[in-house]
Amino acid sequence: MRFCIVGAGAIGGFVGAKLALAGEEVTYIARGKNLEAINSAGIKIFYRDGREEIATTVKATDDYTEAGTFDVVILALKAHQVAAVAGKLAALYHESTAVIPMQNGIPFWYFHDHGGELAGRTVETVDPGGVVKNAIPKERIVGCVVYPATELVAPGTVVHIEGDRFPIGELDGATTERATKIAEAFTKAGLKCPLLDNVRAEMWLKLWG
Repeated sequence: MRFCIVGAGAIGGFVGAKLALAGEEVTYIARGKNLEAINSAGIKIFYRDGREEIATTVKATDDYTEAGTFDVVILALKAHQVAAVAGKLAALYHESTAVIPMQNGIPFWYFHDHGGELAGRTVETVDPGGVVKNAIPKERIVGCVVYPATELVAPGTVVHIEGDRFPIGELDGATTERATKIAEAFTKAGLKCPLLDNVRAEMWLKLWG
């Protein structure tokens, strides 16, 4: 599968490197010294047990229009950074591109396909005015809960502290071919990626923890 990682920080760097090491095609949208480091030496992961992995097949660019189109776009920015790029993401889509937001807390998409009187409501505290919600079609979104702890210690260099679990799920709870393929790719990369029929419940489990 072709993955685009928007944001080459701690989580984005880790996920993209693991997918690339497993043979997936990975392109980062990055900038500055991070962009330079990835293009010159790839992404490095250091583990607490002393192991080291380097993903040298990854690509990186700061140009959304030149990056190409992808099967999956992983949005690995902080929640407050997403609005600034949401309008640029369409350049990365083909007809069936899935978007996986990887933000902590309650996400902008929480009330998409939620049902009941709150269905479609904007989560104003993380998405003022619904800028992100309106820019990313809900049909493209696959929910995800991020458990790993990682740290970007230098451009293109991530330290893995603990965890490897990325549960995902369609917003309406369906088991789809695209979500199944994403889970298989993550699993092949050595990541735990259970496919859930209620990803929101997993989100609350993490928040309560």
